[in-house]
Amino acid sequence: MFPLFLALFLCGSLFGQRPTVEDFTMSGDTYLTEEECFRLTEEIDYSSGSIWYKKPISLLEPFSIRLSIMVGCQDASGADGMVFAMTPRANRVGFRGEGIGFSGLMPSVGIEIDTWLNEHLNDPVEDHIAIMLNGRVGHWNDLAGPVKLPNIEDCNRHGFYVIWDPVSQTISVQIDGNQVIAASFDLVNKVFGGNPYVYWGVTAATGRYNNIHEVCFDRLSYHDPEQNFDSELFKATHYSDLVWIGTRWDK
Repeated sequence: MFPLFLALFLCGSLFGQRPTVEDFTMSGDTYLTEEECFRLTEEIDYSSGSIWYKKPISLLEPFSIRLSIMVGCQDASGADGMVFAMTPRANRVGFRGEGIGFSGLMPSVGIEIDTWLNEHLNDPVEDHIAIMLNGRVGHWNDLAGPVKLPNIEDCNRHGFYVIWDPVSQTISVQIDGNQVIAASFDLVNKVFGGNPYVYWGVTAATGRYNNIHEVCFDRLSYHDPEQNFDSELFKATHYSDLVWIGTRWDK
């Protein structure tokens, strides 16, 4: 069908392998397709799903994460989008609808690709990308953005490349080889309370309208932090029965 490739590259001590489904935690409505892609949502209303890589990465090291995503085939009626997220506590099922599986996740950094206009969240009309903090999906306190994108609900795979430079404390994003957004911020101290170790994952959700959301991978190379991590930090918090309706969470 559509081959996808994801590679995680981290400077320092690198370990390469072809990942298996066991390397990720799947939550919500996520399942593995025959093409070895993770489908986070189908074209079903009020759905949410996510994947989380089970090993942490260090924000003290430079890294880049390269993956491919499909954000659906429905343009005018497609919703809601995807978020690339980093957090020391991987809440594995997020809020549905405009929460995009990211709302309620604290502390966190999220790179949101939003495909639905929510005027009360200060969304632009167009598909857009933004860098957000602590599960806040309204565009009042973004680190960067929102930046308008060409229609991304085109039934195609799109390269998605996240780059972190700890020296300049800059996180930047490329889509299909073009840089689209960047922000410089002390993530370790001002977001994660001095903890440099985070998990990364991808979340997606639908609400009153829907779309397919999918992620695939081929090979990972990563720095394996020499630290014991408390498994309690990786317990799931299940919000998939809730949806953000602008001012409160509802069934």
